[in-house]
Amino acid sequence: MNRFFTLLVVLAIQATTVIADPATDNSRRLYREALTEISRGRIANAEKLTPQLSNYALYPYLELELLKAQINQVSQQTIDVYLQQYGDTITGQRIRLTWLNKLLRNRNWTLYTQYYQKSSSIQNRCHYAHALRQIGKQSEANVAVSELWSTPYSLPKECDTPIKEWLSTLSPAQTEQQYWHRANLALSSGQTDMAFYLLSKVKGSDTYVEILRNPNLLFSKGLTLSPNDRSRDIAVHTLKRLAKGDFERTNTLWQQLDRQLKFTPSQNYALRDSMARQIIASDADYTRDWVMATDPNYEDPYLTEWRIRLALKDGDWAAVQHIAQFLPEDKKQKADWRYWAARADIELRGELTVSTQLALQKLAAERGYYSFLAADILNEDYQLSASRTLDPALISEVEQHSAIARARELYLLGDTGTSNLEWAYAMRSLNKAEQVAAAQLALNWGWHYQSIMTALKADAWDDLELRFPTPHQDNFRKVAKREKIQLKWIYAIARQESAFAPAANSPVGARGLMQLMPGTAKLVAKQMGLPSPKTEDLLTPEKNIAMGGFYLGQLLEQFGGNRILATAAYNAGPGRIERVLLRQTKDMPADIWIENLPYGETREYIKNVLAFSVIYAAKLDLERPLLAREERQIGPKNSATALKN
Repeated sequence: MNRFFTLLVVLAIQATTVIADPATDNSRRLYREALTEISRGRIANAEKLTPQLSNYALYPYLELELLKAQINQVSQQTIDVYLQQYGDTITGQRIRLTWLNKLLRNRNWTLYTQYYQKSSSIQNRCHYAHALRQIGKQSEANVAVSELWSTPYSLPKECDTPIKEWLSTLSPAQTEQQYWHRANLALSSGQTDMAFYLLSKVKGSDTYVEILRNPNLLFSKGLTLSPNDRSRDIAVHTLKRLAKGDFERTNTLWQQLDRQLKFTPSQNYALRDSMARQIIASDADYTRDWVMATDPNYEDPYLTEWRIRLALKDGDWAAVQHIAQFLPEDKKQKADWRYWAARADIELRGELTVSTQLALQKLAAERGYYSFLAADILNEDYQLSASRTLDPALISEVEQHSAIARARELYLLGDTGTSNLEWAYAMRSLNKAEQVAAAQLALNWGWHYQSIMTALKADAWDDLELRFPTPHQDNFRKVAKREKIQLKWIYAIARQESAFAPAANSPVGARGLMQLMPGTAKLVAKQMGLPSPKTEDLLTPEKNIAMGGFYLGQLLEQFGGNRILATAAYNAGPGRIERVLLRQTKDMPADIWIENLPYGETREYIKNVLAFSVIYAAKLDLERPLLAREERQIGPKNSATALKN
């Protein structure tokens, strides 16, 4: 291992493979067999196996499945004994839910309210509210339903009855106000169909619905609206939508409607924020003028930051230095603005002063994107030393923790969802040192996602072994070589995308280690000459890495070998990055280009991937510059369109 990646290890770490234990292997086999018997209705056969599993970590789960299979015959006393033993553990929560469902079927409302515990399940909360009303606790039921009502999303059918019961206790005016309140929430969350349904319950809302369905009507009908709360709400929602199209015309209408409807300060702030994001993303010529006119006194930190970015884009270092003084003190201390303050000072003075050198040295002593940039300016090595203080006795102690043991077994049996729940349950009772020990255990077992997440939870920032594991090396190396992409880069992408969770599934549908969208994966598979991938293919590391690596190789080629642009395209889509490049009129330094990218998520994504690449380069003993020479300038010449010509 090279001198730039020195590890201070105070103990010999256990092997990173799970050592087979014949006794545990046998218990695991019997456990599977017992579950199979239960699933087939052969309860007696399963019960014969239970004595042999009494010391197995997942024995509570076997008891749980036996109780669930016989819930209609199980007594209240039996449930109480199980709950007394397992309390708020995962199995305790699950048997409570099964028991509650039985009480619900039997319409035993009194017992239902006694056994109910606050739940994240909307259905259970609705059942509880209904049960409260059935036993005469009207006030408590009203509170429970009013909390459920305040959501922008459609509620399950289980909530229909308690909501109807609650609304019947309100006056017509109160009912109408509740429908309006929830419609407003729905509009704010983009749930337009839900909003239209709710507004249909509000008298006199036809004009509002008409404007919402056709936002351009606000230009002709906006100034005829009465200056009341509802008109202001509709105007704000509609202006935000209009800003995505004709910004200049919408900006003028905003000023006119503000005079007519008298928006509240919070509404004007929300509109300013929405307008700012749109105009910044558009990169229009008048962006700077608009920002200065909208926030002349530097009251909005978001706009102040963007004024600095725009000054960087213009190469106006005096403006960078001037505007930076208006940042809030907490922002001035962040790595990004410390870096740019130093850069501005160097550019304006034409030299590196002692004070700026000290500021950069302090920044370079940290670890991250801006720290590595600072080290490059100083021509110093990156700060990649790591410190580990693991206690073998503590690791053994944590390994015996019942929830940790259950999590391990569930993980090895392939029940990732429940294993994660058990792990989270265990973390609640562990201190920081014990959490670090748990992270090491996860790494030993090949559970890299939990190794990473637990190290972060424990604030083990300097333990790079836990935070940056190198799983599936054979697959990553093979793909990197075949697609002619850097090994450190594909590792960094996977670390950023999924933290090496093979079953990772994003809210928008991206799946697997490399977080491939199904549509992208289908197209890539076709180009690779492979069958259209099924969901299980995307959750298989070998296949996911192969398709993700192929796509990275395509993006790298599309953007002329520029890793920064390919990284941005992997996150935001190649079309969006191409449009950014085509709007440029000149080259600019890569750090300034990244800072001016209008997509906040993608800016941070690039910074993380570049920094992670440096760390993986050190771990894998590869070349580790943050930016390659050919990546230091980015401009129109880097667009795919220009490269084709």
